[in-house]
Amino acid sequence: MGKLRKTFFYYLPGVFIACLIGLGSKYLATWVPNLSGVTLAIILGLIIRNTLNLDEKHSPGIQFASKKILALAIILMGLKLELAVLGELGLEFIAIVIIMVCSSITLSYLLGRLLGVSKSFSLLLGIGNGICGSSAIGATAPLVAEKEEEIGLSIGVVNLLGTIGIFLLPLLTGLLKLTAPKSALMIGGTLQAVGQVVAAGFSVSEKVGRLATVVKMGRVLMLGPIVLVLGFFFQNDESSQQKKVSIPPFIVGFFIFSLLGSLNLLPTSLVENLKTLSKILLTIAMAGIGLKINVSDLTDQGPKALLLGMLIFIAQLSLITILISFIS
Repeated sequence: MGKLRKTFFYYLPGVFIACLIGLGSKYLATWVPNLSGVTLAIILGLIIRNTLNLDEKHSPGIQFASKKILALAIILMGLKLELAVLGELGLEFIAIVIIMVCSSITLSYLLGRLLGVSKSFSLLLGIGNGICGSSAIGATAPLVAEKEEEIGLSIGVVNLLGTIGIFLLPLLTGLLKLTAPKSALMIGGTLQAVGQVVAAGFSVSEKVGRLATVVKMGRVLMLGPIVLVLGFFFQNDESSQQKKVSIPPFIVGFFIFSLLGSLNLLPTSLVENLKTLSKILLTIAMAGIGLKINVSDLTDQGPKALLLGMLIFIAQLSLITILISFIS
């Protein structure tokens, strides 16, 4: 009991402020036109993070909100996704996911060599951009990274690009007048982290958010095959033989709840309550993500690293725009 109490108060300060921002954002969204609670939560979190000196005691709870609460929100989000709706994406989305992941890594490696960036850093940046941001970098770093500094730098660049993308891609899908499935493919097929995809997708519409999340899940599932390929090329590295890759639990949970929702295995009242809870948790998680964004940290990156990251991101956006133009 004492340990549970200690853990509760360890996370409480950060979780409390994330809840405050998240719930406040949901209320403000009813008064602010064209801005969802999700978007407002990120903006308010970012502003508070960069204007107020939050104590270190807030950090664990903020991390908990941006990771664990987000994972739970995504799992419950599965109830909103009837599996039949995947037909709206079509089989093309599988091909697009594979093309986007492979092209991101390949292009990053080639451009990195041209810019004089190390092979290992180029690969880390390509993997982070192509698969699932910081998580993918962390999972493959033991196989690829030559220097510890490369890990932090690649994560910083990927986070910066993803943060920009949260606000840029919804505008871009609007300018291009894309349908919901195509908007979902663009957002889910390019943004770096799951949280960024969720934030951008749901700021467009709930349907785009759900479909974009599915596309992103497809990219995350590419992590296993990519690590196996890297393990083959870096097989002399002892860490590559020890590294195990597992599917993130929230992906499994997401599809389990999608199945439960599609087959109507849960009472309607329970499903509706869980859907409402998912929206609330999602807004709180987005507040947590906003509270983690330190503008000075993001912009203080190496010029070559930033240039490489920007070139990859621009190339990704260009490629997916071309790919979705072939979808009827």
